[in-house]
Amino acid sequence: MSESRFENKLCPVCRKRFGKDDEIVVCPECGTPHHRACWNSLNHCGVEEFHGMNYVWNGRLPDEDEPVKSETEEFAEHVMNVAQSVKEAENDPHHAEYPNIHPNNTENQIFNMMDDPIIDELVKSIQNNEKGADGVSMRELAAFSATSVWHYARAFGTFRDGKKRKVFFNFCSGFFAPLFQFYRKMDWLGILTTILMVVPTIAAIKLAGGAAVQPSDKASNMLLLVNIVIEALWCLFGDYIYYRHAVKRILKIRANYEGDTESDEYFMALYESGKPSFARVVLGFLGIWLIEACVELMLK
Repeated sequence: MSESRFENKLCPVCRKRFGKDDEIVVCPECGTPHHRACWNSLNHCGVEEFHGMNYVWNGRLPDEDEPVKSETEEFAEHVMNVAQSVKEAENDPHHAEYPNIHPNNTENQIFNMMDDPIIDELVKSIQNNEKGADGVSMRELAAFSATSVWHYARAFGTFRDGKKRKVFFNFCSGFFAPLFQFYRKMDWLGILTTILMVVPTIAAIKLAGGAAVQPSDKASNMLLLVNIVIEALWCLFGDYIYYRHAVKRILKIRANYEGDTESDEYFMALYESGKPSFARVVLGFLGIWLIEACVELMLK
């Protein structure tokens, strides 16, 4: 068989990663996938020596490095470690044994933030596995957002509270449009925004008979107004559009992990899919520069 959830995972025999069209067989005891040819070459599981240790395949081989944790997972783990240290310090009369527990220590300050009901609610929300009316959980959304988790946890919570609100202010979404849209891998929206900001300029040139538009012209002021309106709309509705984009992508990724949506592998796939792309920003910037260069040629 060939399943997309095995794609890019390591075969324990040849140590090559599975491709989309590879024929795969799974060990009936531990669930480790193999190339069919590799399984046939051994006629048994490639990690059979680990069966006595109750090993079960969870997306990686026993000797394979653990995947990089997302920002959300790292923060949650850090908070848990700090909380445990604080509890140990409080219950031990020998406070000196815990030098990191100090009122001015950064870790302790992070822990103290948990006393804030707003922060406490945010921490609980990004760890919530319960599916909402949109079909996804806040934990999945937090993993997909990858960075700026605290901002998007509040934004997504606003859209999911049952009041059907669609406005949440995000300065970067509007002020850096369309580069921000490329950064968040919303390519088609980035292209559409670029067109909406450039087409009015081309139209003004046509109306002026190909002559350069002067700064004092009404057309120039209209162009500035159009761009301001577009940026304002992105500031107000950009997070909601990104939320809908995230839900769509999560549901698509989940379809490839049916029955395995609690694994580290699944949440890492969400993280990798949603992780911002600086390469797209560079390509978007070059595209905008090219369009502006074309406009300059038309003005000459």
